[in-house]
Amino acid sequence: MGIFPDQLSKDHDAMTHVLFGRNLRLNVALTLWRRNASELVAYLIRIEDTGVLLDCLPVITKSLQDEAPCISLGCCVDLLPQVKSILASEYEEHLIVGLHWVQSVIKKWWPELSANGKSLQDSCSEDGNLQVMKQQLKEFWEEGPQLSLVPGTTGEMAKAIESYLSQLH
Repeated sequence: MGIFPDQLSKDHDAMTHVLFGRNLRLNVALTLWRRNASELVAYLIRIEDTGVLLDCLPVITKSLQDEAPCISLGCCVDLLPQVKSILASEYEEHLIVGLHWVQSVIKKWWPELSANGKSLQDSCSEDGNLQVMKQQLKEFWEEGPQLSLVPGTTGEMAKAIESYLSQLH
């Protein structure tokens, strides 16, 4: 009878430790977000914590949707590999968070992404980021999980993204 309370106490201590660490990383992320979005992106990449990324991605997505200037295309290019890992998840909630981000990136930079390199001639690094983003999105969609075959919201979002990406040359 004494084993159960001991195990429960150990499990409680482990969960408390995990939640304390997560809360600490989220507080750091919030501080960085308030200071500079690119510092937040660098932090998210450095810590490689999917849970923290999943908590922060909706805020970044909202910023993209609001067309706030704080998130650059370069930051999105840097985040893309981690978002790809989220899009390989088995959890629908994770897929939807990742797909919303991809949708927002495409919407924000659609004129430039679809311009076949004709715009932004004067900004080499942005033009380079556009080419990298375009190529990585197309490759992921061709080689990655077939999200458009997933039933429901996930599949519908993936089909909408796929229709945009199919227009890129």
